[in-house]
Amino acid sequence: MSEFESALTVAAPWLHEYGYPVLALAIAIEGIGIPAPGGMLMAAAALLAGKGEMSLTAVLITAWSAAVVGDNLGYWIGRRGGRRLLLRAGINRRRLRRFDGFFRRFGAWLILFGRFFDGTRQLDGLVAGGLRLPWLRFFIADLIGSGLWVATWVVGLYAFDHHPIPLHRLLLHLNPWVAGAALTSLAIALVLLFRRAGPVKKASGSST
Repeated sequence: MSEFESALTVAAPWLHEYGYPVLALAIAIEGIGIPAPGGMLMAAAALLAGKGEMSLTAVLITAWSAAVVGDNLGYWIGRRGGRRLLLRAGINRRRLRRFDGFFRRFGAWLILFGRFFDGTRQLDGLVAGGLRLPWLRFFIADLIGSGLWVATWVVGLYAFDHHPIPLHRLLLHLNPWVAGAALTSLAIALVLLFRRAGPVKKASGSST
């Protein structure tokens, strides 16, 4: 039995016992930045919908709504305290302003596609809030990105419910390549950003 099959075996009884509320809770908690099996429960719910044990429409609406709610809670938590954490981490205010500008220009795209990768999915909202991405831009990007994420996994697994394991293996093979390309692009952008920022000038208050 593969790791994916084992995880689904564990997730299915939770859905049988608690249904849509546990699905919504896990996905929302994951969006806040707290580790939770939201993605795995969503995959299990899609397969159960394929067997007629859950409603496909209800799974889609529940997962999409919970993802948006959790991400927005994470955004406002980041908005309240994320900036202080970044300053304490050693990022000076000048470079933080550079990050702000970068995230205002490209942050919506990171939010849009970040839902598909572990790590960015859990932290997108916190980072966007901490870097003061305008809320409406975040909300629209997150609404679309969460919708694409939910539709890809739920409809995909529902449609291929007779071949879920090969499909998941294909996604696992593709995911590192896509994630690597995205992270490489982000790293290049950050290097260019720091180069443009230049070294921090020291105050020249000493007299000779």
